Amino acid sequence: MRFPMRRSPALSAFFVLPLAALVLAGCAARPAPRVTWLGDGVFKSPSPQDAEAYCRNFGAPMRYLGPKGSRAPVVGEVTYRCD
Repeated sequence: MRFPMRRSPALSAFFVLPLAALVLAGCAARPAPRVTWLGDGVFKSPSPQDAEAYCRNFGAPMRYLGPKGSRAPVVGEVTYRCD
C-alpha cells in the first residue's frame, strides 16, 4: 500500500513567503511613470515630473516638443523625446 506524499506547510511557506516579499518590495519601491508612446521616439506624459522620471530610467536627456518659441513654464500634459 502506497501512502500519498504530503507537502509540508513549513516547506511551502519557506519558498512562497520570500518570493511574495520580493514582489511587494519591487512594486512598492517607486511608482512607474505614466507614459504613452506616440511613435517615432515621441512620448506623452501627464506631467513634466513623469516625463523626467521616464527619461531618467535610461539616463537620457529629455527634450520637450511643443509650441516653438514658447517661454511659458511647462505644466500639465507634455510631449517629449528622450534623446
